[in-house]
Amino acid sequence: MSVAPPDRATIAAVVMDQLVAIDVDTDDASVGIARIVAAAAGVFAGTPVVRELMSRAGVRTRPLAAEGERVTPGTAVLELGGPLAAIRGVAPLALTWVTRCSAVASGATLPEAGNPIDGYAARLSARAAVGHDEPSFRLELEGIEG
Repeated sequence: MSVAPPDRATIAAVVMDQLVAIDVDTDDASVGIARIVAAAAGVFAGTPVVRELMSRAGVRTRPLAAEGERVTPGTAVLELGGPLAAIRGVAPLALTWVTRCSAVASGATLPEAGNPIDGYAARLSARAAVGHDEPSFRLELEGIEG
């Protein structure tokens, strides 16, 4: 599905207050790879938001699933690489946004009026039945579920 995501400035304006509130352990210099994995089925959305959040913390992202793609439990949707402390610090916020965007795209949650990220996710909406629960995601860090 080809839907233009909001630009970086728009995303930053929506998430910046949440991002600056994150406390990252700057004493941990280890680097590694993590994946965001679907814990429940739904339509995947949120790559642009996660990319913006993670890039501001020095973490690279690589999409493993396309925006608007239906995913099943266990499907890895994004790969993250960089400082593990940054990944751990930003992951809760990233998971919140992936879950929110995916819930809107899946039709499990109504988009918030005036929220450009929700508006984008709503345009990815698949016209397919979803379960009573909204999509959910988890972080897997170096093969260890987190």
